Amino acid sequence: MSRARQRRALAVAALVLTACSAFTSIPGVAGAPGAQRVPGTELFDWKGVVHCHSHFSHDSDGKLETIVAAAQAHGIDFVVMTDHQTEASVRDGVRGRVGGVLFVVGAEVGCRNSSLLAFPLQKPLRRFQHPALLVAEAHQQGALVFLCHAERWDDGWDTPGLDGVEIVNLHAGAKAAGAAGTVGTALFLPVRALLERFCQRNPEVFRRWDAELLRGRRLPPVGGNDAHANVRAFGPLGGTIGDYREVFAMLSTHVLAERLDEASLVEALRAGRSYVAFDGFGEGSGFDFRAVRGHAVHLPGDAVAPSPELVLRVAVPRPGVVTLWRDGELCVERTAAQLEVRDPAPGFYRVEVHTLDGQPWLFSGVIRVLPGVGGQGR
Repeated sequence: MSRARQRRALAVAALVLTACSAFTSIPGVAGAPGAQRVPGTELFDWKGVVHCHSHFSHDSDGKLETIVAAAQAHGIDFVVMTDHQTEASVRDGVRGRVGGVLFVVGAEVGCRNSSLLAFPLQKPLRRFQHPALLVAEAHQQGALVFLCHAERWDDGWDTPGLDGVEIVNLHAGAKAAGAAGTVGTALFLPVRALLERFCQRNPEVFRRWDAELLRGRRLPPVGGNDAHANVRAFGPLGGTIGDYREVFAMLSTHVLAERLDEASLVEALRAGRSYVAFDGFGEGSGFDFRAVRGHAVHLPGDAVAPSPELVLRVAVPRPGVVTLWRDGELCVERTAAQLEVRDPAPGFYRVEVHTLDGQPWLFSGVIRVLPGVGGQGR
């Protein structure tokens, strides 16, 4: 093919992709649910985005006003900014509420073959050091540290002091989806279909997570939106897909906290009160997993003693395939909107929900049923 014909072909491809991007954007959520009270408690279910990049990162041009508008469009209560760390990203990052959305400043910090998410930060961390040293330095600031891009790690899971793990990541899902199918979807199907391809559950990540939980580690889950607003199926040819509105519509991290402020969010995540939702397959707000004994309510992050009166309860926004996992093994599966398990055996429990057509949807935090523990619940 001549160079002229090659240029014409590339121009046509760029035009097609640009058209697809322009006319298949994901609209905002009409009547976004907002914060919901967690029944029987003083807590609220705050919907957020964790792992977001902006113009402070070398690989994004995103502006604050665009991120705020995207969050407002999808009922997002908080955004954890994790730009690739620079002096400016930590020093000049916006903190507090903007347009009703709470912003928390953190960073994605490189170490070994991957990276960690640390937030909130008051000053930059020393980069590219041993992950254990990064964790210790972040903890000196009162920050949390989450294992990021868990699919890339091997011995990183053994890093002492980790506060949690990014159990799913949209960028990792995009890579796993494969280039050929992704380009074809981008050209011929709505952008929602493309982004749904990126909403993937990596079995190896969940296997490693369960193994660490079985060792007694507390690793609450978050979802990594990994938003850059810079994805182009044809590289520099144009047709940006996966902008903030689109990426925020696909995935959210929910935190059960008393108030929408930085201290409350950090306390709740440290305690383990979180869950993750692939909202592209259905709004996840209202998902509930708890242990109940009498009037006492125990939520993810809690430990409760076994008892014949103890009941594990799951409530889902709409019917799906609800699976209960104990010590990393599937123990109950039911197609329903609610599930109850009475007198559960000792172990650590978490819940996953798939949609009726088999798409991964909801992922809970962990409740431990352990002999000898106290706790009055909520």
